[in-house]
Amino acid sequence: MFSIWDWIIVVGYILGTTLIGHRLKGRQQTTRDFFLGGRSLPWYAVTASTIATTISAVTFIGVPALVYAAGGDFVYLQLAIGGFIARYLVARFLVPLYYEKEFYSPYEYMEDRLGQIVGRITAGLFFIGGVLGQGVRVYATALVLELITGWGLMGSIVIIAAFSILWTWMGGIAAVIWTDVVQFFILVFGGFAALYFVVGALPEQWTTLIHISQQEGKFRVVDLSTDPRVAFTFWAALIAMPFQNVAVYGTDQLFVQRLLCCRDQNEARKAVLWANIGELVPILMLTIGAGLFAFYQFNVLPEELAPLVWERGDRIFPAFIISEIPVGLKGLLIAAILSAAISSLDSILAALSQISLTMFYKPLFNPRAQESHLLKVSRLLVIIWGAVLAFMAWQFSGSNLDLVTLAFSMTTYTWGPMLGLLILSIIADRYHVAGIGKSVVASIMVVLLINEPELLNYMFATDFKDPVLAWPWLFPIGCLICVSFSLRGRKEVDN
Repeated sequence: MFSIWDWIIVVGYILGTTLIGHRLKGRQQTTRDFFLGGRSLPWYAVTASTIATTISAVTFIGVPALVYAAGGDFVYLQLAIGGFIARYLVARFLVPLYYEKEFYSPYEYMEDRLGQIVGRITAGLFFIGGVLGQGVRVYATALVLELITGWGLMGSIVIIAAFSILWTWMGGIAAVIWTDVVQFFILVFGGFAALYFVVGALPEQWTTLIHISQQEGKFRVVDLSTDPRVAFTFWAALIAMPFQNVAVYGTDQLFVQRLLCCRDQNEARKAVLWANIGELVPILMLTIGAGLFAFYQFNVLPEELAPLVWERGDRIFPAFIISEIPVGLKGLLIAAILSAAISSLDSILAALSQISLTMFYKPLFNPRAQESHLLKVSRLLVIIWGAVLAFMAWQFSGSNLDLVTLAFSMTTYTWGPMLGLLILSIIADRYHVAGIGKSVVASIMVVLLINEPELLNYMFATDFKDPVLAWPWLFPIGCLICVSFSLRGRKEVDN
């Protein structure tokens, strides 16, 4: 089903994007160039890169599957509420803090406020959360590559990781951001092209899609349920998801690193606020999911693909692309999915290597190292972290969760306490802060018990079969536990 012409397009896209990233990366003579792009990147490039990283293969593959599934609808769209609130808060309050000095990461800011131990604890949380969260995205794309090549899951993971390592190793964050800009446009074009073909294949096109979707309740957007075990509700989006999104845009180096590449804080604020347009992409992908549901009311999956989709519903969109999209465009759409994965992976590789170098290697092992040496170590760290992420992606092959739930669940362990540590850093002038290590451990353990009912049953003789709370509520819980356990009262203020 995947022709030689499709392969030519995929390979040509990857080579072309590599060349663009190489040409636009600029000089790479210092770690400042490698990790901050010399603080010379325009805000619109940072915005496009941020959206491309946010979309990822999980959005491109997993979101249509949410609507296509039995009982699926548009309630996922409610999560945008938390994103809008959080981006305003980050632009208004956090960006100025990070531009007070030449910080390379939010963890350096926290270290500056609360000491080296806190900075390294937060950096360690980032390592754990980054590997878990981005490992899911690599796994999601490997499912597609496995489908079209037959190389097997592990072989597909290795190919994705190899190209991501190459792009990051080649030009640092500047190359990553400029390749992300290209990938952003490919992703959006690919989404619209897929929607055009799925709607065009229906008997009465949009009329059929709307009729079937309304009949099946696919267009339901708002869920006012107060059940805390339901993830996609209005209340979770309004109350819990701002915590998650502030943690993403304010404490996750994957995103903060981009903001720190802007020329000044005003440009960084623009980059954050304009990233709100990225919420249009989930609308597009949800509509594709409704179109797929309508399409397969009149058509059947090819015999060779049907068992794979039945095994894992997340494969429905790639299966449609492979079996129904014309030659040539099929290759471009698969290239869009691959670009989403590589975009996310090269971003996290740049962030992981930077934190490893600036927070651990340089201060602990070689504080007097020359820039040329640090640049070599940075590239070596990219390779090491690429191997770690590939291994983690392989571990997720045994999960039964859908991709969206799996991706979010993996970040619940670290984003809550990371946001808590950021809040403690900000209020450290007014409050006594102590026992941070114990607070972080307590936060992670509570989230672990809620996420893993088997542990809860073993410890307390309960009989839970599913998580006690839906994953959105774990972000504020983790944050508040970390903050409340570390506060020791208000400081006396000298007059």
